[in-house]
Amino acid sequence: MDRMIAQRNFYHAFQPVMHLDNQAVFGYEALIRSETVASPDLLFKMAKEQNKLFELDLLSISRAMAVFFTNRRIRDSSEVLFLNVFPSSLADESFRQTVEEELRDYRQMAHRIIFEINEEMSQADAWNDERFIGNIRFLRRIGFRVAFDDVGDGATTFRNIIEIAPDFIKLDRYFGQKLSSSEQKQKVLRLFAEYCNNETGLILEGIEEAEDLAQARHLGVRLGQGFLLSEPRRLSDLIPQEDVPYHYGKGVRNCGR
Repeated sequence: MDRMIAQRNFYHAFQPVMHLDNQAVFGYEALIRSETVASPDLLFKMAKEQNKLFELDLLSISRAMAVFFTNRRIRDSSEVLFLNVFPSSLADESFRQTVEEELRDYRQMAHRIIFEINEEMSQADAWNDERFIGNIRFLRRIGFRVAFDDVGDGATTFRNIIEIAPDFIKLDRYFGQKLSSSEQKQKVLRLFAEYCNNETGLILEGIEEAEDLAQARHLGVRLGQGFLLSEPRRLSDLIPQEDVPYHYGKGVRNCGR
């Protein structure tokens, strides 16, 4: 792990978050990948076991920003970047100083950067840490926005949603899969769409079938993500420097997350 961090032996795939009404790109989620470790879950498990999770998490964030904003077409657009962050990183005493030092070059882009809080159940206690709440306020104060990830299958509670009031709520892929054939899932989506209204961005993950996309639109969900819309790919494959904006239908479905 020390060598991986020192040599920056990882990269990012980017998955579009799309407007469901016209399939235009709203933004991209950066997803860490490694040529030498089989999966992101295993990579972060190794980092946690070696007490390197915070270092890897913040380095991943910094590198994803660098890749994203050095793309000329991205830089000149209004598309946003979703960056995954662990609750334990937000609760770390070094978080604020690290952000101020490592991300200062991107402060002018803060309004286009959304910190997506990971929902790992093993980190549920971090949500009650005063530093966790304080660092969310710090991020917002300097212009960044916040999203809750995997809502419905993680550590987020309705209390957290009400008290922290995230800028975006990303519903777990469970709700997107087979949505069109589940009245119960449709009821949940309708509830969230009504709650979010125009104040909070609601994003449905796991959209894999055209009928589920149509149902999500019917229920009032405006943003979505999933293999039907696009797989995660390197940014240079999604958006060559001189390419036109990416649109629905160009993805391939044989790539795992």
